[in-house]
Amino acid sequence: MSKSYAVTLMKEDWSAFPLGPLHRDNTARGEYMAMVVPANPHGWYHNANAGRGVDQDHSPFEVRAGRPGRKLVLPRRAGGWGLAVVLTRGEEPWRDFRISAELTVRSNFPTGLVARYRSNRDFYAACFESGMFKLLRMLEGTVTVLACEPLKPPRRPLTVTLRVEGDRLTARAGSTVLKARDGCITSGGIGLWSAGPASFGTVTVKTTKAEAGRIARDRKQRAVKVARKRRAFPQMELLAEIDVRGHAIGRQIRFADLDGDGRQEILFAVPTHHRGRKWSYSKIAQLSALNLDGQVLWRRGRIRPDSSDITADLPFQAADRGRGCEVVAAFGPWLEILDPLTGRTRQKAPTPRTMKMEPFWDEINMYWGDGHHDDVPRLIPDALRLCNFTGRHPYGDLLVKDRYHNAWAIDGRTLKVLWHHRCNTGHYPYACDINGDGRDEVVLGYSRVDSRGRLIGRLYLGDHPDACFSYVDCFGVRHILHPCGEAGFIDERSGGPLSEVHLGHVQHLSLAKFVPELPDLQRVIVTYHGNEGIIVLMDADDHILRKVERYAAGSVCQPVNWTGDGRELIAFSPRHGDGGLWDEHFDLVVPFPNDDRPGKYLEVHDVLGLGVDQLVVWDEHRLHVYGPKDRPPRRRRRYAPIRPGPNLSNYQVNYSLPRWM
Repeated sequence: MSKSYAVTLMKEDWSAFPLGPLHRDNTARGEYMAMVVPANPHGWYHNANAGRGVDQDHSPFEVRAGRPGRKLVLPRRAGGWGLAVVLTRGEEPWRDFRISAELTVRSNFPTGLVARYRSNRDFYAACFESGMFKLLRMLEGTVTVLACEPLKPPRRPLTVTLRVEGDRLTARAGSTVLKARDGCITSGGIGLWSAGPASFGTVTVKTTKAEAGRIARDRKQRAVKVARKRRAFPQMELLAEIDVRGHAIGRQIRFADLDGDGRQEILFAVPTHHRGRKWSYSKIAQLSALNLDGQVLWRRGRIRPDSSDITADLPFQAADRGRGCEVVAAFGPWLEILDPLTGRTRQKAPTPRTMKMEPFWDEINMYWGDGHHDDVPRLIPDALRLCNFTGRHPYGDLLVKDRYHNAWAIDGRTLKVLWHHRCNTGHYPYACDINGDGRDEVVLGYSRVDSRGRLIGRLYLGDHPDACFSYVDCFGVRHILHPCGEAGFIDERSGGPLSEVHLGHVQHLSLAKFVPELPDLQRVIVTYHGNEGIIVLMDADDHILRKVERYAAGSVCQPVNWTGDGRELIAFSPRHGDGGLWDEHFDLVVPFPNDDRPGKYLEVHDVLGLGVDQLVVWDEHRLHVYGPKDRPPRRRRRYAPIRPGPNLSNYQVNYSLPRWM
């Protein structure tokens, strides 16, 4: 006996949308920034980049007037990247339901309805493709056709339905019916999948009274569980607020005790373009220092008309390098050491001369913006890291690099070049003493070089890694970790196997003690571009523990020492509505207290010297610092994990290595 689908879970007739293209950010800004473009009505989005619409802030999907009613239209083939361009409202706790809509298909590319959507790598679909009607499963990015029949869609609108009941799946297009059994995905939301020209009419999702009751109970139980969890954590309070207008453009921020008062000050850099013969590069136009009373300590340079919220790094750091705190920065083709109190130049030297790049680099490397960097006489540094190549101090020397190919080690006293290395550098290298000789080796993209710049190891992969990291686990095994974009996530182990986990376009990696009862450190992965907003928790053996999709959150997922007891939370997002801290179950256990705050950028740092972390959130106008209302007493032994500072980067692996003091 067939079930009665009498309860409407959702109905979308597109009437709440303005006519025209949907909102979507098609740039890299969402890698680190939240609330970049307005949200669409009812939360609709597609996390795969489908190519630009009318501009970088709009999707190629658009709402048009039709007869009868409005329609969602994809007027041309979806570009961009990603396995599946699925327009969705996200994950839901729905199990048994039916989705139906009128479709008009105008291409041989996949077009259809999606059920039990968990991410654009995990769902069921009923779709047309190349003259076939298919019932398929997408699981971990792999498509399996469960049933299919030849069926060429007519030019006129055709009603399509997809029903999921337990492990029974039924797809219908006109009089053609496909059935299959599969239990891999047990619940989820709905979506509209289209890779080519198509239109969708009103979308209706219905279920049974019993399932509607179960969904309501599930939501209530979840709310009770999260409320109980929140009572176990110190909630958030505003500790500081300053005006940053004229200083903050983009996520270019550093923290250092510039004046020696025991409290951290803030450095902001603002970019401008440097034009080469062929390419354009970002360099520092303005560098300024502020304290948390809002006082401007000093400012170098000025904001330019082309200054914008770029997503790349700017080359500046601040640290005690053996002679007290210093600011190290590259202003175009000049390296400078600055006085922390005044910003005046203490030492200055030209950057290294660039080198001609052979044509074969075009064939073996992916370019995402800047090119060879051989169209300018001297390096315009893309990033800067404080290292130890001479053995004098942990941060005594410098590593500077171009965008993709070349890195130079710089003697920190003389500012002269020690060595040069060419490879697929990635965006931000990592340096540490791997062999115990008292000097740093460098994980430079997929390559490893010693303190003299000699190659000591390499992987061969096409896409660049945004960052890399190396540590020794609790069993004495050294790991070298690479978030590798389209190549996934790579974990090299000393004397052991290499893990290769494909999760989509892997953008960010965090490493910390997120799950106290598990051995060693857990990994949090965040994806972007073709799979924006998939967040994955993995154990120390790189096995997936949990996965969700949260689109347009600007999630970096940094570890947060919130309670001082050795357990770290996850800084999910600064955005309004659902921003705050997650636990290891991805439950929002510490929300922001209100939405009357900046919500574009987020950084985790103990800027006030409280012994626990604060959340620094800001935009181009205001900066707020939030901390826990209740903090552990200072007199007891405290948890003080080792973090990336003073080397900070938009691309860095956000590690938090356990340490008690």
